[in-house]
Parts: sequence; C-alpha cells; structure tokens
Amino acid sequence: MKIGIIHATCNAVPPLNAAFNELAPNVTVLNFVNENFQYYANQIDGIDDKIHRDFANITFTAQDAGVDAIIVACTVLTPIVDVVKPFITVPIMAVDQPMLENAINNYEKIGVLVTNAPTGPLTKAQLENIATDVGKEVEVDTEIIPQAMTELKAGDEAKHNHLNFLAASELKARGCEVLVLSQITQSVAEKETEKLGIPVLTSPKEAVKAVTKLIGETVR
Repeated sequence: MKIGIIHATCNAVPPLNAAFNELAPNVTVLNFVNENFQYYANQIDGIDDKIHRDFANITFTAQDAGVDAIIVACTVLTPIVDVVKPFITVPIMAVDQPMLENAINNYEKIGVLVTNAPTGPLTKAQLENIATDVGKEVEVDTEIIPQAMTELKAGDEAKHNHLNFLAASELKARGCEVLVLSQITQSVAEKETEKLGIPVLTSPKEAVKAVTKLIGETVR
C-alpha cells in the first residue's frame, strides 16, 4: 500500500511519518510538500481561488504517483478537501478529521491551540459543523500562538512546546475539558501540554488509524 501526504510545511513531515512507522510500517509514504500554501494563506489571511487551484494540482500529482489514498496534512487546506473529491479516483481525507470528530463526540467545551493564524477560525468552523451534523451543542475556545510556529521553524522545539503549554493553561483556566493541538507540527508539544492534567488530542496517530482502515491495511 502507498499513501500520499500533502504538506504545507516541512516541519509537518516527521510527526506523520513517525506515526506511520510506529503503527503501519508496511505502508509506503510519499510526501508532497508545497510551503507556499501556508506562506500565501498567511499573506492573504485565508484561502482564495489560487489556493484552490494549487491544491487541486498537487492532489493530481499525488494521484499520478499511484497512491492508494491521500492525507491532506495542512489545516489551512483541510476545509476544501471536499472540493477535489469529484475529480480524483482515490480516497482523500483531512488529517485532522478523526481528531475533531473525537473531540465533538466526547466533550462539550473544547480548547483549540493554533500556531498558524488562518487555521484558528477554520478549525473552529470545522468543529461547529461536525457538531451540527451530529446534533450536539459544543463551545469552542481558541488560543492562537503564531510565535510558537516561528520558534519551531527556527529549531527551538522547547520554546515552541512551552508557548503551547502557556496557551493551553489559559484554555484550561477558562474551563476547557480537552485540548486540541490543531496542527501536525504541534504534536511535539503533546507531552508538555499533558502536564495540565486534561486530555490532549493530536492528529497524526488518529489519521494513520483512519486511513489504514479505509484502505484495508492492518495497524499495530
């Protein structure tokens, strides 16, 4: 089996690949990286027709590589995954969908940590849409910490993790029952934020479990 992963930052490659190595080592992973997705989305503070076109093009490239399924590992892009589904023949899923469904199904007040500013309102909207679909009322509280992403890109993982911890502390103080680390790159802060004593959800492992189930591959 071969899985294609679409990334908007090189920092997201190691966490998801590590999850595959741990849970599904027999799966071949191909990474397709375009860092301009994140850079451009930050410049325009959202997504536009150019991002839609570029996203469609990279999914076609992944499909042409012969993958059995595609994971979209950029939270800026995940809200538009459904746009390309009619045009490709392999399953495609947003990396954060299983994590967000977990949050909605099990909690009422959800704290979302975001290190890429445009992701904040997009993740909040996704959670609220899932809640509407299942007929559940939830409250979503968000902390946006772009400085953490800056520190991670500069190689300071410890500072990145500490900034996530501080923001998570604010969310806990405001009554959140669970913490959602909305981006793959934030998974390195999981252990740090778990020190607060409330559940912490990250996307890589949940996504690997979901996509391997989708294609009939066994996970460890």
